Amino acid sequence: MATNWGSLLQNEQQLEELARQAVDRALAEGVLLRTSQEPTSSEVVSYAPFTLFPSLVPSALLEQAYAVQMDFNLLVDAVSQNAAFLEQTLSSTIKQDDFTARLFDIHKQVLKEGIAQCSGATDCSREGKKHI
Repeated sequence: MATNWGSLLQNEQQLEELARQAVDRALAEGVLLRTSQEPTSSEVVSYAPFTLFPSLVPSALLEQAYAVQMDFNLLVDAVSQNAAFLEQTLSSTIKQDDFTARLFDIHKQVLKEGIAQCSGATDCSREGKKHI
């Protein structure tokens, strides 16, 4: 179903209010970036850039994206399971970025302890996982 954005785009006051609400939502949802003025501080952040309206994508490009999606997913999965590759690739980032370093520490801890997260199909109790 096509949407006609013309009337909204012509109402500057309504458009400004929509943009303000979108920024507030982005901040509330954690769509954040550190600022260039304080690149090492997690206390000073701004919202990440986003578009307010959908963008047209040529169908040929969309088909190309669909065509490589499965291979890309397999690549991401393989990389996520190669701890040595991840550590080597992220080593310089880990040294400079506290957030990435903390994420990688969590990754190493999970590798060490194993995945202990319960899914919706199990009941995690003190006795361990039980199928529901």
